[in-house]
Amino acid sequence: MKRAQEIRQQARAIELFHLAFMQVAAAQLRPEDYALKGGANLRFFLRSGRRSADIDLDYLGGSFSAFGDRVGSLLTGDAISRLLKLRDVRAFDVRLRKSSDTTKRWMLKLERAGMPDATTKVEFSNRGAAMDPVLEQADPELARKLGGVAVRLNHYPPAAAIAQKVDALCDRSTTEPRDVFDLDHLFRQYPEALAEAALVPARAVSAAKIAENVEYGTYQELVEPYLDEEIAALYSAEEAWFDMRIRVLTQLRERAEVQP
Repeated sequence: MKRAQEIRQQARAIELFHLAFMQVAAAQLRPEDYALKGGANLRFFLRSGRRSADIDLDYLGGSFSAFGDRVGSLLTGDAISRLLKLRDVRAFDVRLRKSSDTTKRWMLKLERAGMPDATTKVEFSNRGAAMDPVLEQADPELARKLGGVAVRLNHYPPAAAIAQKVDALCDRSTTEPRDVFDLDHLFRQYPEALAEAALVPARAVSAAKIAENVEYGTYQELVEPYLDEEIAALYSAEEAWFDMRIRVLTQLRERAEVQP
């Protein structure tokens, strides 16, 4: 219980960093050069109640090396620090952990009174965008709640996010219960998006099988502490997890039977 509470506190601080990063990125980087994906996309653009531990983006420009230098300067500059200071959070120990033709990954720590230091990741992938992002404003209600500004960024819409999550379920070496939670959220909030998603039927079936076998204990450990307090009571119980899994595997199997 104590560890879950610590993770919850860290997740709140990480979310404040994510918003600060997006605000500064929107001001200092060309919007057409990158697109937000993964859990942060769902949280800030697609109304998810799950906070993300990291922030992942696709690089869409033509000079990844120079872009990486700009992101590095952004992460070590004063703008993010000033925004975080307003929320009593301090970012430190920013390090470029991986730099290749396809990946730029930074790790950093966050300090806030009353919690152990949190570690988070910022990662840009340069593998091309298989789907088209859209330029939209982040959720203004969430931004206000966090004391920030809802900026406009490229991000992936619901149908693309579904396809990305199905791929994640199929391709990860270790299954992550957050992928099941995220798919359930997308299916419920955007019921038309599943039919629009570019899914290979065999992979939808495979993802359904993987979702079926994710245990409640794993979900409780890895997802529950990241849930927004407004929904935690609704989605923390074992019955809620069982229902999520059933909805996800049923809809994936039904989708696999219908050719797009």
